[in-house]
Amino acid sequence: MLPLIIIAVAFLFFTYNSYQNLHQLNSLKNDVYQVKGIAHLINELQKERGRTSGYLSNPSNIVLLNALSEQQQKTDKIFRSSLAEHNLNKTFYHQRKAELLAFRAKIAHKQVTNIISLDFYSNFIRKLQNYYLMIAIHIENPSLKNYLQIYTNIALMKESLGQIRGAFNGMFSMRHTDYKLLYIVSHAKGVYDTSLERFEVNIPKPLVMKYHAIMNDKNTIRAMHVIYKYTTNYIITTDENSTQWWNQITNVMNQFYHLETDYFSFLDTYVSTQSKNVMQKLIFNALMLLFIIFILFWLASTIKNNIIKNITILEEYKNAVDRSSIVSKTNKKGIITYVNEQFCDISGYTREELLGHPHKLVRHVDMPKEAFKEMWATILAKKAWSGLVKNRKKDGSSYVVEATINPILDHNGEIEEFIAIRNDITEVIELHEELKNTQKDLIYRMSELTETRSKETGFHVRRVAKYSQLLAKYCNLSTEEIEHLTLASPMHDIGKVGIADNILHKPTKLTDEEWEIMKTHTTIGHNIFKDSNKPLLKAAGTIAHEHHEKYDGSGYPQGLKGEEIHIFARITTLADIFDALNSKRSYKDEWNDEEIFTYIKEENGKYFDPKLVKIFFKHLDEFLEIRKQYHDASAYMKEAHIP
Repeated sequence: MLPLIIIAVAFLFFTYNSYQNLHQLNSLKNDVYQVKGIAHLINELQKERGRTSGYLSNPSNIVLLNALSEQQQKTDKIFRSSLAEHNLNKTFYHQRKAELLAFRAKIAHKQVTNIISLDFYSNFIRKLQNYYLMIAIHIENPSLKNYLQIYTNIALMKESLGQIRGAFNGMFSMRHTDYKLLYIVSHAKGVYDTSLERFEVNIPKPLVMKYHAIMNDKNTIRAMHVIYKYTTNYIITTDENSTQWWNQITNVMNQFYHLETDYFSFLDTYVSTQSKNVMQKLIFNALMLLFIIFILFWLASTIKNNIIKNITILEEYKNAVDRSSIVSKTNKKGIITYVNEQFCDISGYTREELLGHPHKLVRHVDMPKEAFKEMWATILAKKAWSGLVKNRKKDGSSYVVEATINPILDHNGEIEEFIAIRNDITEVIELHEELKNTQKDLIYRMSELTETRSKETGFHVRRVAKYSQLLAKYCNLSTEEIEHLTLASPMHDIGKVGIADNILHKPTKLTDEEWEIMKTHTTIGHNIFKDSNKPLLKAAGTIAHEHHEKYDGSGYPQGLKGEEIHIFARITTLADIFDALNSKRSYKDEWNDEEIFTYIKEENGKYFDPKLVKIFFKHLDEFLEIRKQYHDASAYMKEAHIP
């Protein structure tokens, strides 16, 4: 019921808004009509300014006087039509007409100069332009306001050309240079160039072709040439024909006037289209409002029944969650406001002991503070957080839950409280740890098999694992990568189980043929694990395959170079060689530390990754401590939980 009422109110608002928009658009159309009337008036005033300039330059010329008189009559006609047909403000009209008549009287009595005339007409036209700019400022429709502002660029271009026309007409009629008039030309040309640039950026598509036609017209090209010529040289030649100049620049201005007229047609079409669209919306909204009011009463009883049904279902959902999960709720500060029986049972606390306290009561010391910081950052950002949490029971024992914490938002989208739903996975975690320990045990057994076959002294593969773990740590590998590398590196020589004893245990140097067979232990090791999809075993296969590759590309079996060699293999290689050189074998004696360190430095960048060599020597004390600590099996057996 309420949503439909809201929708009905919304459509009522839309209907009223559409009506208001329609009224505004009709008002806008009147505003555009006023601007159009003013534009016509400005066009005639621009011509009158030019005719006045020509006359004042040569007052004795009867032809120029007649041309001025004829133009003044045209201007007066447009003045009257602007008042009658375009709803021009009467007060504004009479003020402007009085100013114009007073100035014409001064012209008739030859009381003004060309400069004064140009200033008067330019200021007079500017007042008219300011009038329609005020109209544009008060228009609320953003698109139409923008279109009217675009129009000002056309008007300013035409006005600038009008000022240039008048100034040059005066100088060409006088046949000498007037630097004050040239200054007016220079200033007007600057305004013209700026307005032209702005118009080109925002020109409506329907006017693009006509605009380009104007700019490519021979009269426009000739007029621009004259303007450029005299704003560059500042000297008026006596061979310029004022009539020819007048006709050319007037032709250009007339083309801009026609562009201006087309632009008003474009605006008129735009407003008419907008009015039509708003009318359609008005009809649609009114019909939808009637339809919604009709179905509102029909659906009232159904909505009521559905609400009751949904409340019942939600209550059942709540009960189902309470029965199957560990649930708690907290306020925005993290204080517990609700716990179900499952929470009390697993934690060992009563409801009274939990309510009013934060979850810190059941927090286990093994949980890092960073985990809770990340959790709070997530839920305070109004997002759900999921993860594993180790908690402490009242008796001090622990349990592990898979938790999801959801922020509950109010109708304003603000956090009201938090609800946490958990599942006890303690048994799963314990089983995982048992499987993990079994896996470690299996790996150590397999490594021992390889060690026994190779008859290597001590616990070489286990020390290689510890060295590899340390290198991986300082290489900033992820926790998971370090774990995989640590467990997989002991199996680097697993492929030696496939090498015959007479070659594997030969105390003397191998023949070339025997050496090629020996080198196949890398491929054999890779083949053992290549079909596995387990990340740990895939890592073991990679290490077995690449641990005899050399950083400079001279290794085997693939001749990989640099970082083409997997980081796991590069790490294991250095760890393996360091420990092997420190151990006695059937084919060599044990090396001392000085010999080992010299060799590693010599092979830096050849056999070994320079980055790893740098880490090795930087943390040499830690590697030597591992060698000292893990000199027999006891430490490994304890670490792998092997009895």
